[in-house]
Amino acid sequence: MKNSSFLLIILLILFSLEGFGQRVVHRISDDHFEIIIQGSESVPVRILQVTDLHLGTVGKWKDDLISFKRIKRLIEMYDPDIIAVTGDLFTGEKPFGSLLVAFAVSFFDGLERPWLYTFGNHDPEGGFGRDEIYEVFSESEWGILGFHHGDSQKKYDYLIDLKRPGEQVPFWQLFAFDSGAEKGFKSIKDDQLDWYREQTKKTKSIYYRSVRAISFFHIPLIQYQYLIDDKSLTFEGENREKVYYEEDDGRVYDTFVEMGNIEATFCGHDHYNNYWGRYKGGIILAYGFISGEATNYAWAPGGKSIELPEGEEEIGIKNVQSEIPGNPEKMR
Repeated sequence: MKNSSFLLIILLILFSLEGFGQRVVHRISDDHFEIIIQGSESVPVRILQVTDLHLGTVGKWKDDLISFKRIKRLIEMYDPDIIAVTGDLFTGEKPFGSLLVAFAVSFFDGLERPWLYTFGNHDPEGGFGRDEIYEVFSESEWGILGFHHGDSQKKYDYLIDLKRPGEQVPFWQLFAFDSGAEKGFKSIKDDQLDWYREQTKKTKSIYYRSVRAISFFHIPLIQYQYLIDDKSLTFEGENREKVYYEEDDGRVYDTFVEMGNIEATFCGHDHYNNYWGRYKGGIILAYGFISGEATNYAWAPGGKSIELPEGEEEIGIKNVQSEIPGNPEKMR
């Protein structure tokens, strides 16, 4: 009788651990992960995109604390399945680099849901670069950051499969790219596009069909500017500055159209843009919504809510904000 009671207790503990939260992360390889999403197939998977927090700016630690409060409030309001951090999580100044990164990892892990991270142009600056950040990140309980080997160096691009429990075929795929920081590398380059093509072809060969996909990166594509310039096209949200597409020459978007799986892209970088719209070729081009209190902004910080439905429904996109009780809103 004692043995059976003990076994029952063990089973209950194991069951409670497996059911803790609604999402489970598995690492398949250095550049490939999967997230198991529980719940009803009729409910879209919700992703909260946050971007450009610029943590660690000298003299603005109070702003960083407010940024964390805002994000926590957004989590309470929208309960996303996944968080996407699309670059410039850290300032280029980066004092106490390892401690700053460890603090950020601890905060996002404390939200107890999968979160993915792509490098921005400021993240590798300040004497604490990609590999050092990755070393700290590798201790994360919920965070996802992967890499593959490019032509000359390690590239922090990776693929995430979204699956339901017991299902072998992903119902969505998320591609995350490092859009670069250093001169000559401030865009997604050919070796990264080769990797993307290979992953897309591999998916089709394994599952005998294409899987719907979106992509995350920091620096916008040149087509974001084309979208604004073309008066025959429409967009939602705010456009208050030019598009700083840096070294992008249009090949990334053309490759996405050619492969046919990516339906929307989400970036950061430009603090005064938060718009989205469908460009020629059918892909939605979307900015995130500035999320850092320490960063100059034209509106109170917030995030982007992204809903990925199963079936043939359209992706849901909207800007979201949260107010902090007792904190006067700064408008610049």
